Amino acid sequence: MSRSVLQSSVKEKARNLESLRISESGKLIITSLDNKIIAFLTISGKMRCITVLGKISDENTVPEITPEDIVIAYVKDVKSDLGACFIEYAQGKDGYLPLNKLPKGVIVKQGDLIPVRLTSQAQKGKRASFTAKIDYSGFDNSEELRNKAAHLSKYSFLYRSETSYTDRINKVFRQNEYDEIVTDLKDVFDLLQKDFSNVRLYDDLFGLDKLYSLRTALSEALDRNVWLKCGGFLIFDKTEAMTVIDVNSGKFTPAKGTDKESAYMNVNKEAAEEICRQLRLRNISGIVIIDFINLSNENDREELLEILKECSQSDTVTVMVLDITQLGLVELTRKKEFPPLYEQLK
Repeated sequence: MSRSVLQSSVKEKARNLESLRISESGKLIITSLDNKIIAFLTISGKMRCITVLGKISDENTVPEITPEDIVIAYVKDVKSDLGACFIEYAQGKDGYLPLNKLPKGVIVKQGDLIPVRLTSQAQKGKRASFTAKIDYSGFDNSEELRNKAAHLSKYSFLYRSETSYTDRINKVFRQNEYDEIVTDLKDVFDLLQKDFSNVRLYDDLFGLDKLYSLRTALSEALDRNVWLKCGGFLIFDKTEAMTVIDVNSGKFTPAKGTDKESAYMNVNKEAAEEICRQLRLRNISGIVIIDFINLSNENDREELLEILKECSQSDTVTVMVLDITQLGLVELTRKKEFPPLYEQLK
């Protein structure tokens, strides 16, 4: 092949890859980074949502547990006064098991092994919660499972769900947000094919990470500062009680002869749209306080609230825009579904 033909072929492939990357249709990209299986939703070349589906297990990593799994936990301590016992469900992973979540007539003591299921994921400062009330009737081999439990060692999986990726995907993403799921992981492809008809196995030397700049997207989603196209920027600060977002004018300069208040309102409007995107991207939940720029006009206040409400409708969890104070502080809440992105990536 001549050099000119080769260069033409390389350029054509590059154009095809770029076309794939910035396609207006939504794509759900699933790949592995740093021993984690991560799903990225990109629409029109812009990252909308990132979530960790699980960890790649080996001898040195702790396997992820989902609400569908049944694991053999070790009872570390029983606190009758608290109505609970503390369990270890994986090496170095502690959980909380309320005594009223034990099967009727079952009494546990320190050192016992017991099959449990996850009821809520660990959150900052809180252990994962479990139940030992397990309905085996939904399993074809229910009696076999019960007998098997007595012979398994601690941390073993009595039942390991193959649909955990599917469940997480359907909870975090709407199916009408993406036209296809693209993955370079053969085992994930095989599992998802059972539940999705639009899964494609990507096999190219130019990896998904580089094609979609996924590491860059992760880094930006964890950054304290977010730049706006107008030159302004957002600052995200997390406290124990809330998330505070400060809108700054940054490099933005109003054009000569323009009204400064209306000019800064344009910064606020772009900021409001970007904040809605960032809340979902970072999976920020709980109370959020937004400090906009110089909001003294009542009509501007109402317009910003409407922008926040409208943009929040594309979120997959409930966002409540509450009110705006005389100081221009907007309060909203976002329902908690899974840990924030920075915790998922730990």
